[in-house]
Parts: sequence; structure tokens; C-alpha cells
Amino acid sequence: MAVVRRVLLTFPPLQMSSHTSALLDFIVACETERGTAEPASATMQLLNDFMFRFQLVHHEHVVFALTRGEHDLRTDRMRLLLTRYVLLESPQFSERLDEWHRLDFQGRYWADFEHWKKQDAYLARFPEFFEFEAALEGPLEPAPALSLPVYYENGMVRLLPVLEFALGRMIEAEDRGLLRDVLDRMGILYRLHQVPLTTLMNTLFVYFNAPTLHDAAVVRSLNRALLDMSQQNFSPEFEQFMRGDTDDCTHIDARYVSRIIERIARAIMRHIAPPTKQNLPEIHYREIPNPILLALTECVVELLTWWCLHCAPSSAARLYDSARNGPLIASETEFRAEEQQRRTWAAEWPLAQLLLELIMEPERRPEPGAYAGATYIHSTGLLANVLPDELLAFPIVQHLSRIVLDEPVLKSNSGPKRYFSFVEFARSSQLNADADPDAATRFAATSVFNSFEQNRNHNMANRPNTFLTLLHSVLHYGGIATFNTLSDTIHALATGGELCSDIQLLYLCATVGPILYRLVDHEALYVQILGDLLSSLVQICPRISHLDAECSTDAIEQVMDFFCFVKDQFDPGRSAWRRLAPHIAALPVLLRYQLQCMVDQ
Repeated sequence: MAVVRRVLLTFPPLQMSSHTSALLDFIVACETERGTAEPASATMQLLNDFMFRFQLVHHEHVVFALTRGEHDLRTDRMRLLLTRYVLLESPQFSERLDEWHRLDFQGRYWADFEHWKKQDAYLARFPEFFEFEAALEGPLEPAPALSLPVYYENGMVRLLPVLEFALGRMIEAEDRGLLRDVLDRMGILYRLHQVPLTTLMNTLFVYFNAPTLHDAAVVRSLNRALLDMSQQNFSPEFEQFMRGDTDDCTHIDARYVSRIIERIARAIMRHIAPPTKQNLPEIHYREIPNPILLALTECVVELLTWWCLHCAPSSAARLYDSARNGPLIASETEFRAEEQQRRTWAAEWPLAQLLLELIMEPERRPEPGAYAGATYIHSTGLLANVLPDELLAFPIVQHLSRIVLDEPVLKSNSGPKRYFSFVEFARSSQLNADADPDAATRFAATSVFNSFEQNRNHNMANRPNTFLTLLHSVLHYGGIATFNTLSDTIHALATGGELCSDIQLLYLCATVGPILYRLVDHEALYVQILGDLLSSLVQICPRISHLDAECSTDAIEQVMDFFCFVKDQFDPGRSAWRRLAPHIAALPVLLRYQLQCMVDQ
């Protein structure tokens, strides 16, 4: 062992993790070549001695080597069995973990006056060595470095960040039994995590579509491992699930969803109610001191947990089975089919529909006057962008087509507007006498396009304008995927042949107008949306009877003003306008001339 120690000391400490990975690759290759279903007991005993008896390799390095990303654990059974061994079945590691449970280390160690005594007791029973001297006695050559006191670190503390990485890899391995056993047995280590709530939210967000988590027992174990319920303020329904009282997610109704939004609204309005739990620490001592971010994080954890339960009946068949599934590399067609299936499941989940009903019909809220419509909408926009896009943001954006096609106030054309003529101006007195008395007020009377301030003051009385404000709240925080969904929705409307009025087109322009500053950096998407708006204008013009060389409509003129604004403030460039030329050429003569003059400026 003295010779082995001298050899190992020549390895740079910074490269020990890489060398451990090479060693584990060799072990896995040898065991696989043997052709047996499980690793040999001698191999596992040798690995156990290397980690704990001789301390030649670190336990956390072994766990990382077995779960690192270049191997697909779904098809590498040998790695999964070795992972189970080093985390759950290794006798010496089990002794250490049992001692850790017995000492009951607390996560908030600064508040535990016995923490240092527990640390000393643990290291006294399981001493740790860092220069390979664990199995040697007497004078060592070369002599070890001066040992400094250890106040906080030990093998369990060092394992935690690797265990967090391995958690994601075990979810990807689609072995529910292994994942649940690790979480139930080693969940106590997550007490030491600096940001357990944030880590839980990120894990649920990244793996929300993983079939491994679509199981009540697994997702409960995940929540129990990472959450300290004494430090958080969740809903009674979620606490019942955590206790194991229910696996049901049918409680997601209008009242529950309204309570979720009101929790976020209270944080936004800084109307922080007294905590329902008396032992919660002060907000500035909690993991997330920002009340808005804390409310959003807790709501996302709850909702994604219910999503996992919602998908549970359909996901068992999606777990990988080498005999049934065959190769792992899916074609683009299969990938698109899975993406479409995910959107179908999201459409069946009641969250988006319930929120749209509560916003579009405020009288249906359990407490209709609790918060102003604008605050309610802003809270929904925030929530939509911290959840996976498919669950809320996409359904809200796609609802645009239903608003445009189904709302009666958008189906009628605006009043006629005559072009300026010197002859008509000279006879203005006669023109004023003969004019339609309702022409000047017909468009304004539709009350479709109120400002945000008017919406807030009138409590969203108008359905199309209410949705417009909601859509802009979602898009304001949205990413490129949300804008692609908006583009696809507008394209479906432009090519569907169902648009029948100029107000519908103006409504689409009003949808795009406030977000032009974000679209201008994505030229292909920007040009696609402008092209679809021009195509819709071409489609609508023949359906307006009084649109000719002398007369336009109020809405058409505002649409033309919209394109002038695009050219003046957010010009996509000459190449983009050349791609839009076929749409412009299909317009009526006067509109084509106006747009062409604008483009040529």
C-alpha cells in the first residue's frame, strides 16, 4: 500500500475525478464483457474497499463517474446496478448514512447549537483521509501535509452537489424504483442544500414531461426530499398530498386557481397577509427573500406536481423498455408526434381554460372585487412564463384565434371613410348635411381598443380588449417559443379563409403592435408575421363593399397607419420588404400605391 500511495500522490488532485471516471469505465466494460446480468460480488466488494476501507477514490467521484452525461442509463443496466450499489447497498456507506440519520443533522445548521458536536462525532467514527494514508500506520514517506481542523465538510456534504446532478440523470434513466429509493433513503442530505425550493422547481420544470416523474409515489418522494414544509407556505391541498392523504388532482377548480393567482397578486400589490404558519422565519431569512419570486416558486411547485399526477395514467407506457421500444434515436416525425401529444395533454389540463374563464368573465371569480382586472391579468402573465410554455403560455396565445373568429364585436366592419378631395372640401357644408350621422361614431362605439389604464379603471368590461391585455402581459415576459406560437396562430388565421371584417384585421395589428420592439431582432419571424397581416388585408378587402378609389374604412386606415409605424420605427430592411412585395402587389390599387410609396421612401 505504501507503493500504491506513492504512485497515487503523483496524480494531480484536480484530475482525480477524471481518473476515477476512467477506472469506472474499465470496471463497467469488464463486467459487460463477462455477459452476466449483474456485476460480480467481488467487483462490488473491491469498489467498496477502494471507496471506504482504503479511501483511494472518493465516493462522490464514483457516483459522478457512473451517472455522467455521455452514457444513456436507460440502456446501460450495468451502470444502473452499480449506481444502486454505491448509493444504497454498499455496507460501509449504509453505516455512514445510518449514523447521519441517528445524529439528525439539521439543514439550518446555524440555528443548531449541537451541529459542531455532531460533526465531531461523525468524523470520530468515520475518519477521512486525503493523501491515501487510511490503511497505513507509522511514519509515512512522503510525510502527509499538516492536518487542519474540519468544521463543516465531510463525505456527506461533498456528496450533495453530485447527488443533485445524479438526480437529473436518474430521472432520465426512467427507473422509478431506483429514483424513489434514493430519494427516500438520502433525502435527509438535501437539508444541507442552500436552495432546495429553487432546485425542486427547476427539476420539475426541466423534467415536467419525463414519464419517470408522472407517478404519485415518485413525485411525492421528490417533494419530501427537497422541501422543508416548516419553512414554506403551501396550500392545504398540497400539504394533504405530501402527507399521503390523497393522490387526486381533481381539486383544480375555479376556486383553487383563483387562490393561486391571488397569492401572486398579493405579493405584487405588497398586500402580504400574515403567514398561516406561526413558525415561518422572517422573509429576509428565507431562501427566497423576494415575496413575488417566492410566491411564484411555490405556485409553480404546486402546479407542476398536479401536472405530474394529471399525466400519470398515460405515462406508464412511455417508460423505456428495450424489448418494446427498440432504438433510442427517434426520427423527427416521432419527435414532432411526441411534442404534439404533450400539447394535447396540456390542452386537456384545466388550468389554462379555468384562468381564461376567470379573466374573461370576472363575475365568475369567487371574490370578484378582490383585485383589479389589470392586477389579475399581470399575475397570470407572470405565472404563464414561469411554467413550461405548453401548460399555460401557448394555450393563452392560441386562444387568440377563438377571440378573433367568435367575438361578435369584431365581426362587423368599421364605418366608411372618404379620402380627402378638394372638390368635396369646397362643398363641405353640403357634405356635412348629407353625411351619415353614425359614421363618425360607429367605429368608436365598438369600444374594442381601450388603453391599459381604461381597462384597469373599467375592470375589463370588454372581452376582446381584456384578452388583448392578457396576451400582452404574457408576451411581455415570453421567449422566442411563445412568439413562434403567436406567429403560427396568426398564420392559421391568415390562411384559414375565415376572416371577414376589417376590425378583425385591426385587432391582429393591435396584438402585434406593442411587441414590435422584440420581433425586430428576429427577422424571419418578423417578416412572417407582417406577411400574414398583409395576406389577411388582401383577403378582407374584397369583402368590404364600399372600399374603392374614393372611400376606405376607419379600420383599414388604421391598419395602413400601423404599417407606416412599422416602416418608421421598426423597419425590417429592404430585403424584408422585397419578400413582402407579392402580398403588396395583390392589394387594391390605392392601398398598393400607398404601401409602395411608403416602402420606397
